[in-house]
Amino acid sequence: MIRKSWWSIGLWCWMTAISAASIQSLDEIRKAVATELASRIRQDHQNYDISVAPLDPRLRLPYCDQPLHVALPHRRLQAGWLSVQVRCGGSHPWVIYVKAKVRIYRQVAVLTQDLAKGTLLQPGHLALRQRDLGDLRRGYFTALDEVVGRRLRRSLPQGYALNPQALTDNKIVHRGEAVVIRARIGALDVRMGGHALMDGSQGQRIRVRNDRSKRVVEGIVRKPGEVWVTF
Repeated sequence: MIRKSWWSIGLWCWMTAISAASIQSLDEIRKAVATELASRIRQDHQNYDISVAPLDPRLRLPYCDQPLHVALPHRRLQAGWLSVQVRCGGSHPWVIYVKAKVRIYRQVAVLTQDLAKGTLLQPGHLALRQRDLGDLRRGYFTALDEVVGRRLRRSLPQGYALNPQALTDNKIVHRGEAVVIRARIGALDVRMGGHALMDGSQGQRIRVRNDRSKRVVEGIVRKPGEVWVTF
């Protein structure tokens, strides 16, 4: 009787081992997803993090006797949650969708202090800081010169990652604004106070009025608050 019981236990263990060997490892599925995502992301980004959601442990898929095929939803991956297809094309084919979250980190332009609506952004207001792009759905800037000279549409706090909706257009001189009128005459660098009579972007020719002489002249916008004229 005891011998028969040991034989039954041995048979059960052997059948369990055979059954386990015929079931696809869920960890291998998750590993395949993470590997494919990393391979794609590192083509465009250096700093990233991948989290593959756990699969239901009750899931029983036949063991795949061929390499798993992972199909990503987009050619150019974006940060956030993804639904990734994993397919087995072996003798017992199956398809499953796995959830994964991608975090992509990049240096973006942020405010170094609280600023009021209408503030003309200067280099001292800005810094590049690492942020998760998944949190920046409205966009972002990766270079400070993309935002210097633009104005805030609303008051914003320190640390805010700037996006196009937070800024006015790229006019760096505005009508009615006090400007410095500069001119080079020989070896002399002449500076005069004035006011802009129209909006202007960098490199644009605009009209300005000399505050002292009241004369209206045309000049080139070089940077915020500065217009160069030629006499």
